[in-house]
Amino acid sequence: MAYAHIEQSGTCIAIYPEPASCATAREQQTLLMDRFWPVTILCLLVALFLQIAANFANDYSDGVRGTDEGRGADMEPGRSSAGTLPTRDTPRGPARLVASGVNPRAVLAAAGINALIACLCGLVVCALTGYWWFILVGFACLVAGWCYVGGKHPYGYRCLGEVFVFVFFGLVATCGTMFALSGTVSLSGVWGGCAEGFVAVTVLCVNNLRDIESDHDHGKHTWMTVLGRSKGAVLTISLLTMASAMAILFLLVLWRSTFVAKGVPAVSIVPIAATLIMCVIHAAAIAAIAKERYKAALPLCSLGSLVLAVTFAVSSMFM
Repeated sequence: MAYAHIEQSGTCIAIYPEPASCATAREQQTLLMDRFWPVTILCLLVALFLQIAANFANDYSDGVRGTDEGRGADMEPGRSSAGTLPTRDTPRGPARLVASGVNPRAVLAAAGINALIACLCGLVVCALTGYWWFILVGFACLVAGWCYVGGKHPYGYRCLGEVFVFVFFGLVATCGTMFALSGTVSLSGVWGGCAEGFVAVTVLCVNNLRDIESDHDHGKHTWMTVLGRSKGAVLTISLLTMASAMAILFLLVLWRSTFVAKGVPAVSIVPIAATLIMCVIHAAAIAAIAKERYKAALPLCSLGSLVLAVTFAVSSMFM
């Protein structure tokens, strides 16, 4: 979406003499295109290392709090007769680092190192773009990552984890990257950010469905512990379906505008293929969630998030 916006930013009406604004727009376009790929890679690295840092921080906090105690290798939960919480002898998710006996300080250090790498990449983005206020965004991301299950009052224990995941892994990540690349955030960028946010929440909900008994026993209130397994699965599937529908609608809108303007381009096969692949992956994830096969659903949802991002990207570039 950012790439398409940059391409359009240098377009001017063919009149003579050429307005000075056209020359300025083309200069800005050249500047943005020259730094496009370096900034893109750096933004991806920021997101990657922040995610790794958050995972280590969550492992540390849940481990020292005792939330992960008793987790085994089997991730496939059973059903309770009520269809809400699993039975007491239900196996829990895979054992995590601190709960497995790894030194908590080592896990916390790993979180800090990955957060530091993310910060360094973010500072380079600020230097390349001149948007030094991104430091405030980065600080907010670090605080949100730590306070999810860390600190005295973790919001992840108060049914707010899903909200923050939608905001930071969806809107902030997508719109922030678009602004870093193009200097603006379009409606399509917000649309894509919402779709990515829904998938991110889906991943969290699948994880919480898997750990629903452990979370319930340790007072960790999530949407899944409140709704129960059956209703929680319905919500999770609905979120993933909504994300797929948003990507398909985005493609159809672009298809219509492109078709009216210049006919069906040959390269439109690329976004169509990406959309079909996304639908297949999301359908497989939905089937796994419905069958309570969370070990299979988690990687499928994560892969679905990546393919969803690719679908939006190629739809903007080739349509």
